[in-house]
Amino acid sequence: MHTYIAGMSETSSMHACNGFATRRAARYITRLYERHLAAAHVTSTQFSILVLLNERPGITMSELAQAMVMDRTSLVRAIKPMQRDGWLKTEPAQNEPRKLVLSLTEPGQSKVREARPLWQKAQQEFEAQVGSERAAQWRHDFLEMTHST
Repeated sequence: MHTYIAGMSETSSMHACNGFATRRAARYITRLYERHLAAAHVTSTQFSILVLLNERPGITMSELAQAMVMDRTSLVRAIKPMQRDGWLKTEPAQNEPRKLVLSLTEPGQSKVREARPLWQKAQQEFEAQVGSERAAQWRHDFLEMTHST
């Protein structure tokens, strides 16, 4: 099945490019989630980080970077505004002071509670577009693909 992409013919090499297709889908999906999460003044990346910290308090910076499939520099840039806003804190690990561990503050936990219903609406909108079974299969496949990174 071919779909029209503005400015490109159906024979364009981009139609066969996995990188182009996945980046395009990622941008589309990110916009969908961020449109919903905007009411809580949180980005989709921030929401993911907050939820991971809520589920795994005391996670190290390296573990969080691995879970997010982000390099450490990008992760530091992502968490700085959340630290500034008081949603999370970093402190040296007890057993290894050179490692930083992260945890949510009460305002961070409150932000998760505020944003979760908005995230749920984004989930529902996405699944209405692609179908819940297809969405579940994609989630499984993408998580499996990135599991070893």
